[in-house]
Amino acid sequence: MRVDLGQVRAVADRVRDAAAEIGEMRWPGLDPDELRGSAVGGIASSALVTARLEDMVADMRGWAVAARTSADALERADREHGGRIGG
Repeated sequence: MRVDLGQVRAVADRVRDAAAEIGEMRWPGLDPDELRGSAVGGIASSALVTARLEDMVADMRGWAVAARTSADALERADREHGGRIGG
């Protein structure tokens, strides 16, 4: 099996960049006082969306770091073992 480490790094970079873009987005908030009495008045949706997006961004960043670290480790191991790991 052959793994294109350049592609792994490229995908990791794209995921990292997407996480940065998502992390910079600002979502409009809802003022519960203005919605009092409405069906959605008791929902803290903007806070929920913000928290979930922050979690997703952190997960994306973590994945990107793990993917790049893994690619680097595989490349180093292959180099140190005379190309026997990568085939």
